Amino acid sequence: MKMIIILAAIGMISTDAMAMSAHDSKSMTCSAVHEKVSQEDSIVLRYPSHHPGLMMYYRTVSNSMSCLGQGVMASASVPTSDEPSCKIKTCSFTTGKGPNKNH
Repeated sequence: MKMIIILAAIGMISTDAMAMSAHDSKSMTCSAVHEKVSQEDSIVLRYPSHHPGLMMYYRTVSNSMSCLGQGVMASASVPTSDEPSCKIKTCSFTTGKGPNKNH
C-alpha cells in the first residue's frame, strides 16, 4: 500500500513538472512575468546567459507551497523587456553552510 502511495505522489510531481509552461523572460515585461506566475503558480523562465550560446533557466513560483520538497523560497532576478533585473521567487536548496545558508 505504501508503494502505491509513493508511486502516485511521484506521478503527480512529474505530471506537474511536465505541464509547467516555459517562457522567454526577455520577450515579456516584468508585470507580465508576475501575472503569468500568479495565474499558473509555477513557470519556467529562460534567458540568454552572459556566456555566448548558453541559456539560463529559473523555475519561478508564486508562493512557498510551490517549493514543498524542493527547497525553500528564495529571491532571484531575471532580465525582462522593460527591466534588467525583474525580481522573482524561486525554490532553492540550502546546505546550512557557506553562501547558501539562509539567515
